[in-house]
Amino acid sequence: MSDQSEKTIQPTPVVAQPEVQNKTSNVHKILVVDDEPDARDLFLDMLSAEGNYEVSTAVDGVDALAKAEATKFDMILLDIVMPNKDGVQTLTELMQDKAKYGSPKVIMLTNLGGDLAVEEAMNIGAVDYKVKIDTEPDDLLQTVAKHLGA
Repeated sequence: MSDQSEKTIQPTPVVAQPEVQNKTSNVHKILVVDDEPDARDLFLDMLSAEGNYEVSTAVDGVDALAKAEATKFDMILLDIVMPNKDGVQTLTELMQDKAKYGSPKVIMLTNLGGDLAVEEAMNIGAVDYKVKIDTEPDDLLQTVAKHLGA
């Protein structure tokens, strides 16, 4: 005589898997605006190497505004001295039309420390500025991360 105890089959527990996050969900969009190709490429390479930044470039203020209208950037690194439309003029337009350009945080880039244009840009709405020739890569990356809350 065999012992026929009832076996209850338990369902296999389903463990909730964490949602796979969209790879771009934590990626910040940054626009680098500089008329000097070497500077533009340096900033592009430096930021892209971080892995959590999607970096685009623009050659002047006119190009920057067109790209900022098409893509709402989290941050813009904006050179002050450029042809066609300088950084201060570009910043002014960005700050005046948030519906069109979003609300990017703007860091001004300059070769001129203590420039009156830097002071003007900070008053208009830039969150920071960097003197290009004096800025170490780690310093720029820390400044970008600080203002993006990364």
